Amino acid sequence: MTEDFAYQRIDFTDTFLQTFASKDFSSAERAAFLKALRLLDTDERHPSLRVHQLRGDRQGLWSASATQVLRLTFERRPDGRKTMITCSRHYDR
Repeated sequence: MTEDFAYQRIDFTDTFLQTFASKDFSSAERAAFLKALRLLDTDERHPSLRVHQLRGDRQGLWSASATQVLRLTFERRPDGRKTMITCSRHYDR
């Protein structure tokens, strides 16, 4: 992830970094992910993120929207930090 923004409360798993860098996403889609990550770090209640807890086999994880189609999946840690798990299209695993 090559940008000048320093995240204050977000950590990244290797899986997240691999999915972010994959050829599955265009540069415009990566830019949308980066914008959403900045918002998630500074104002997770921003309405465009639509942050919500996941259910079923993804219970314990949270989701934030980067666009109508793109989402970020993360875990909340007890210390208030977030660990980013993956980025995907909304219904991808």
